[in-house]
Amino acid sequence: MGTKFRFLAGIALPALLFCLTACSSSTSGTTSGTGALFVAALGDSSVSSFSIDLTTGLLTANGATTPTGGTPAAMLLSPSRTEMFIANSGTNNISAYTVKSDGTLTAASGTTGTGMTPLAMSMDSAGKFLFVANQGLQVDPTSGTVSVFSVQGTTLTEVPGSPFIVGGLSLASGPGPAGLAVTPDGKYLYVSSQFDSTITKFSVSASGALTQGPILPVGTAPSAVTITPDGGFIYVANSSTVSAFAVCNQVVSNCTDPNSPDGSLAAVAGSPFSAGIGPVAMLAPPSGKFLFVVNRQSNQISEFKIATGTGVLTANAQPSISTGSNPVGITFRAGTTTVTATGGITDYLYVPNLGASSISVYSFDSTIGTLGLVGGPVPVTSGQPSAVAAE
Repeated sequence: MGTKFRFLAGIALPALLFCLTACSSSTSGTTSGTGALFVAALGDSSVSSFSIDLTTGLLTANGATTPTGGTPAAMLLSPSRTEMFIANSGTNNISAYTVKSDGTLTAASGTTGTGMTPLAMSMDSAGKFLFVANQGLQVDPTSGTVSVFSVQGTTLTEVPGSPFIVGGLSLASGPGPAGLAVTPDGKYLYVSSQFDSTITKFSVSASGALTQGPILPVGTAPSAVTITPDGGFIYVANSSTVSAFAVCNQVVSNCTDPNSPDGSLAAVAGSPFSAGIGPVAMLAPPSGKFLFVVNRQSNQISEFKIATGTGVLTANAQPSISTGSNPVGITFRAGTTTVTATGGITDYLYVPNLGASSISVYSFDSTIGTLGLVGGPVPVTSGQPSAVAAE
């Protein structure tokens, strides 16, 4: 049997980024009162709900749990924030939920099948299509695929031609899709592949069909992919680095010919950039000024500034902060409109620690981007949290 890699990480996109890897977002500085955090766990294949105090970022378990499929690997909220989807890598399917006004979930009837070992999801900013990276087997060159579904509420309908095979550098082995991100306008999809250490561009048609474009090398065993809110830059988490690319599109014209945006990628100067060990999830908040990288093996979050216009990464004044054991995802929630001493807004990040069965909570000033720990780790009683999303 071929090797099967499972870098479990929640993906959702800075609102979106839909990335990717586990993220969820709201527009910074426009909320008040309470929010909701959803946590999928391997321990009992369930989703737990927490209330978020948007003034402090603190969590309170509300006691509500809902079943999901086996080995939940990624979680994604729709742009409307009224539906949520979970990719279950152990049962090769997607569970769908309606998000209720009280911050709890109602499961849709049945599940939707995907390809082999779904690890990541992404959605365009209009919420029209859901894209799923299916890792497959290294020994099978046709098993690494991307499934594409049209979305109507919690109903997913696979588009004609799906799943689409992800071509690799070798015709004899599978590339191993593990992460993906779609541009905000929904025209281009980018897929990272762990087995052959590449990122592949796809064009997305009006019907959701994919057409494969160039394949570019990145660092070793890439996992998560995220794209900045303006669609201008893409970042790929490798085994100990982050690769950065400028996107040639209509939002940010990083193009040789600005009149012909085609979604092509060009390496950012200085890429790849050093990170911690085993980065598996990333998030760029709505400001587009910062990138936070969750390093699973070094139990920390790397903190970067994103240079305006170039996408170059530089370490923040505080280059990293510790997490619990085995962090595997990250999500964002905007705080209240309280202005900080620097003129920024206090927002919050949530990181599931699979090894510690807990959630770490961080605050950050939207102006300077430095993370600060909020309270102690929050226990996840169902055990082994593997994906997270915030509403």
